[in-house]
Amino acid sequence: MTDSPPRLALFDLDNTLIDRAAAFRLWASAFLAGRSLGGEREVDWLCEADRDGLTPRPLLFEQVRSRYRLADGVEDLVAAYRRDYPQHVPPLEEETLTALHDLRARGWKVGIVSNGPPTQEAKIVAAGLIEVVDGWAISEVVGAAKPEPAIFRAAAAACGCKLDGTWVVGDSARADIGGAVACGLPSIWISRGREWEIDEFKPDAITETVAQTITYILAASQSSTSQ
Repeated sequence: MTDSPPRLALFDLDNTLIDRAAAFRLWASAFLAGRSLGGEREVDWLCEADRDGLTPRPLLFEQVRSRYRLADGVEDLVAAYRRDYPQHVPPLEEETLTALHDLRARGWKVGIVSNGPPTQEAKIVAAGLIEVVDGWAISEVVGAAKPEPAIFRAAAAACGCKLDGTWVVGDSARADIGGAVACGLPSIWISRGREWEIDEFKPDAITETVAQTITYILAASQSSTSQ
Protein backbone atom coordinates (compact mmCIF):
# COMPACT_ATOMS: atom_id res chain seq x y z
CA MET A 1 0.00 0.00 0.00
CA THR A 2 1.43 3.37 -1.00
CA ASP A 3 0.76 6.74 0.57
CA SER A 4 -1.51 9.02 -1.42
CA PRO A 5 0.20 12.10 -2.90
CA PRO A 6 -0.09 15.31 -0.88
CA ARG A 7 -2.91 17.65 -1.72
CA LEU A 8 -2.02 21.19 -2.70
CA ALA A 9 -3.61 24.60 -2.26
CA LEU A 10 -2.13 27.55 -4.17
CA PHE A 11 -2.76 31.03 -2.78
CA ASP A 12 -2.33 34.46 -4.28
CA LEU A 13 -0.08 36.72 -2.19
CA ASP A 14 -1.28 40.34 -2.30
CA ASN A 15 -4.65 41.01 -0.66
CA THR A 16 -5.15 37.28 -0.18
CA LEU A 17 -2.48 36.04 2.23
CA ILE A 18 -1.18 39.50 3.09
CA ASP A 19 -2.89 42.87 3.42
CA ARG A 20 -1.28 44.63 0.48
CA ALA A 21 -3.51 47.70 0.81
CA ALA A 22 -2.38 48.25 4.40
CA ALA A 23 1.27 47.67 3.51
CA PHE A 24 1.14 50.14 0.62
CA ARG A 25 -0.50 52.78 2.78
CA LEU A 26 2.22 52.37 5.42
CA TRP A 27 4.89 52.70 2.73
CA ALA A 28 3.15 55.74 1.19
CA SER A 29 2.97 57.48 4.57
CA ALA A 30 6.67 56.84 5.23
CA PHE A 31 7.68 57.90 1.71
CA LEU A 32 5.79 61.19 1.87
CA ALA A 33 6.81 61.96 5.47
CA GLY A 34 10.46 61.30 4.67
CA ARG A 35 10.32 63.94 1.94
CA SER A 36 7.99 66.33 3.79
CA LEU A 37 5.47 66.07 0.98
CA GLY A 38 2.21 66.27 2.89
CA GLY A 39 -0.15 64.44 5.20
CA GLU A 40 -3.12 62.10 4.92
CA ARG A 41 -4.59 63.80 1.87
CA GLU A 42 -1.44 63.05 -0.09
CA VAL A 43 -1.37 59.50 1.26
CA ASP A 44 -4.91 59.12 -0.04
CA TRP A 45 -3.85 60.45 -3.44
CA LEU A 46 -0.92 58.06 -3.67
CA CYS A 47 -3.10 55.08 -2.71
CA GLU A 48 -5.65 56.08 -5.33
CA ALA A 49 -2.93 56.47 -7.97
CA ASP A 50 -1.63 53.00 -7.06
CA ARG A 51 -5.00 51.46 -7.99
CA ASP A 52 -4.51 48.53 -5.65
CA GLY A 53 -1.23 47.68 -7.34
CA LEU A 54 -2.63 47.69 -10.89
CA THR A 55 -0.79 50.83 -12.00
CA PRO A 56 2.59 49.82 -13.49
CA ARG A 57 5.35 51.05 -11.18
CA PRO A 58 7.10 53.22 -13.81
CA LEU A 59 3.80 54.97 -14.58
CA LEU A 60 3.00 55.42 -10.89
CA PHE A 61 6.35 56.99 -10.15
CA GLU A 62 6.18 59.19 -13.23
CA GLN A 63 2.99 60.58 -11.70
CA VAL A 64 4.67 60.92 -8.30
CA ARG A 65 7.69 62.63 -9.83
CA SER A 66 5.49 65.09 -11.71
CA ARG A 67 3.14 65.84 -8.80
CA TYR A 68 5.93 66.56 -6.32
CA ARG A 69 8.49 67.91 -8.80
CA LEU A 70 11.11 65.42 -7.69
CA ALA A 71 14.61 65.46 -9.12
CA ASP A 72 14.92 61.68 -8.75
CA GLY A 73 14.63 59.66 -11.93
CA VAL A 74 11.72 57.25 -12.34
CA GLU A 75 14.04 54.22 -12.36
CA ASP A 76 15.64 55.34 -9.09
CA LEU A 77 12.23 55.88 -7.49
CA VAL A 78 11.04 52.45 -8.58
CA ALA A 79 14.24 50.81 -7.32
CA ALA A 80 13.88 52.51 -3.93
CA TYR A 81 10.25 51.42 -3.76
CA ARG A 82 11.17 47.81 -4.51
CA ARG A 83 13.74 47.97 -1.71
CA ASP A 84 11.65 49.75 0.92
CA TYR A 85 8.08 48.60 0.38
CA PRO A 86 8.49 45.00 1.64
CA GLN A 87 9.61 46.37 5.01
CA HIS A 88 6.07 47.69 5.55
CA VAL A 89 4.30 44.36 5.05
CA PRO A 90 2.59 43.50 8.35
CA PRO A 91 2.90 40.03 9.87
CA LEU A 92 0.23 37.49 9.01
CA GLU A 93 -3.00 37.80 10.94
CA GLU A 94 -3.12 35.17 13.67
CA GLU A 95 -6.30 33.66 12.21
CA THR A 96 -4.60 33.22 8.83
CA LEU A 97 -1.45 31.76 10.35
CA THR A 98 -3.43 29.27 12.44
CA ALA A 99 -5.55 28.19 9.46
CA LEU A 100 -2.47 27.59 7.29
CA HIS A 101 -0.81 25.58 10.05
CA ASP A 102 -3.99 23.51 10.35
CA LEU A 103 -4.13 22.85 6.61
CA ARG A 104 -0.55 21.60 6.55
CA ALA A 105 -1.10 19.52 9.71
CA ARG A 106 -3.82 17.68 7.78
CA GLY A 107 -1.33 16.63 5.11
CA TRP A 108 -1.76 19.45 2.62
CA LYS A 109 0.99 21.45 0.98
CA VAL A 110 0.65 25.20 0.58
CA GLY A 111 2.05 27.27 -2.26
CA ILE A 112 2.00 30.86 -3.43
CA VAL A 113 1.39 32.10 -6.97
CA SER A 114 2.08 35.80 -7.42
CA ASN A 115 2.46 38.19 -10.31
CA GLY A 116 5.23 40.69 -9.71
CA PRO A 117 8.98 41.25 -9.44
CA PRO A 118 11.51 39.09 -7.55
CA THR A 119 11.06 41.35 -4.49
CA GLN A 120 7.73 39.60 -3.89
CA GLU A 121 9.90 37.05 -2.11
CA ALA A 122 10.94 39.72 0.40
CA LYS A 123 7.25 40.25 1.20
CA ILE A 124 6.79 36.52 1.76
CA VAL A 125 9.64 36.62 4.27
CA ALA A 126 8.44 39.84 5.95
CA ALA A 127 4.95 38.44 6.48
CA GLY A 128 6.30 35.31 8.15
CA LEU A 129 4.97 33.03 5.44
CA ILE A 130 8.17 31.02 5.18
CA GLU A 131 7.11 28.77 8.06
CA VAL A 132 3.74 27.85 6.53
CA VAL A 133 4.38 27.49 2.79
CA ASP A 134 6.16 24.81 0.81
CA GLY A 135 7.07 26.82 -2.28
CA TRP A 136 6.12 29.66 -4.57
CA ALA A 137 6.25 30.99 -8.11
CA ILE A 138 6.78 34.69 -8.87
CA SER A 139 5.91 35.76 -12.41
CA GLU A 140 9.06 37.75 -13.20
CA VAL A 141 11.18 34.91 -11.83
CA VAL A 142 9.56 32.00 -13.66
CA GLY A 143 8.77 33.91 -16.87
CA ALA A 144 5.01 33.38 -16.85
CA ALA A 145 2.19 35.37 -15.27
CA LYS A 146 -1.31 34.58 -14.05
CA PRO A 147 -3.66 33.58 -15.61
CA GLU A 148 -1.19 31.55 -17.72
CA PRO A 149 -1.19 27.87 -16.67
CA ALA A 150 2.63 27.80 -16.72
CA ILE A 151 2.96 29.81 -13.50
CA PHE A 152 0.57 27.48 -11.68
CA ARG A 153 2.55 24.47 -12.89
CA ALA A 154 5.75 26.15 -11.67
CA ALA A 155 4.25 26.74 -8.23
CA ALA A 156 3.08 23.13 -7.96
CA ALA A 157 6.54 21.90 -8.97
CA ALA A 158 8.14 24.18 -6.35
CA CYS A 159 5.96 22.44 -3.75
CA GLY A 160 6.86 19.00 -5.04
CA CYS A 161 3.33 18.34 -6.24
CA LYS A 162 1.37 17.74 -9.40
CA LEU A 163 -1.13 20.38 -10.43
CA ASP A 164 -4.06 17.99 -10.86
CA GLY A 165 -6.77 18.61 -8.26
CA THR A 166 -5.05 21.64 -6.76
CA TRP A 167 -7.23 24.37 -5.25
CA VAL A 168 -6.50 27.94 -6.36
CA VAL A 169 -7.34 30.86 -4.05
CA GLY A 170 -7.09 34.57 -4.77
CA ASP A 171 -8.76 37.96 -4.91
CA SER A 172 -8.33 38.62 -8.64
CA ALA A 173 -11.20 37.36 -10.78
CA ARG A 174 -9.21 37.37 -14.01
CA ALA A 175 -5.74 36.39 -12.78
CA ASP A 176 -6.57 33.90 -10.04
CA ILE A 177 -9.97 32.44 -10.87
CA GLY A 178 -9.41 32.81 -14.61
CA GLY A 179 -6.11 30.99 -14.20
CA ALA A 180 -7.78 28.19 -12.27
CA VAL A 181 -10.38 27.82 -15.01
CA ALA A 182 -7.63 27.71 -17.65
CA CYS A 183 -5.97 24.91 -15.68
CA GLY A 184 -9.21 23.03 -15.00
CA LEU A 185 -8.83 23.48 -11.24
CA PRO A 186 -11.29 24.26 -8.42
CA SER A 187 -11.06 27.79 -7.10
CA ILE A 188 -12.15 30.14 -4.34
CA TRP A 189 -12.44 33.90 -4.76
CA ILE A 190 -11.59 36.19 -1.83
CA SER A 191 -14.21 38.87 -2.44
CA ARG A 192 -12.99 41.66 -0.14
CA GLY A 193 -16.58 42.92 -0.01
CA ARG A 194 -17.03 42.98 -3.79
CA GLU A 195 -19.64 41.33 -5.99
CA TRP A 196 -18.70 38.77 -8.65
CA GLU A 197 -19.25 40.45 -12.03
CA ILE A 198 -17.94 38.04 -14.67
CA ASP A 199 -20.44 35.97 -16.64
CA GLU A 200 -18.18 33.60 -18.60
CA PHE A 201 -16.80 31.77 -15.55
CA LYS A 202 -17.12 31.72 -11.78
CA PRO A 203 -15.31 30.29 -8.74
CA ASP A 204 -16.45 27.21 -6.88
CA ALA A 205 -16.92 29.33 -3.77
CA ILE A 206 -16.65 32.93 -2.57
CA THR A 207 -15.24 33.76 0.87
CA GLU A 208 -13.98 36.77 2.77
CA THR A 209 -10.93 35.38 4.58
CA VAL A 210 -8.22 32.77 4.21
CA ALA A 211 -9.51 31.01 7.34
CA GLN A 212 -13.00 30.69 5.81
CA THR A 213 -11.39 29.46 2.60
CA ILE A 214 -9.43 26.71 4.31
CA THR A 215 -12.52 25.57 6.22
CA TYR A 216 -14.32 25.27 2.88
CA ILE A 217 -11.47 23.37 1.21
CA LEU A 218 -11.21 20.86 4.07
CA ALA A 219 -14.97 20.29 4.11
CA ALA A 220 -15.10 19.88 0.32
CA SER A 221 -12.19 17.43 0.31
CA GLN A 222 -13.74 15.44 3.16
CA SER A 223 -17.00 15.26 1.25
CA SER A 224 -15.32 14.06 -1.94
CA THR A 225 -13.38 11.29 -0.19
CA SER A 226 -16.43 10.01 1.67
CA GLN A 227 -18.56 9.63 -1.44
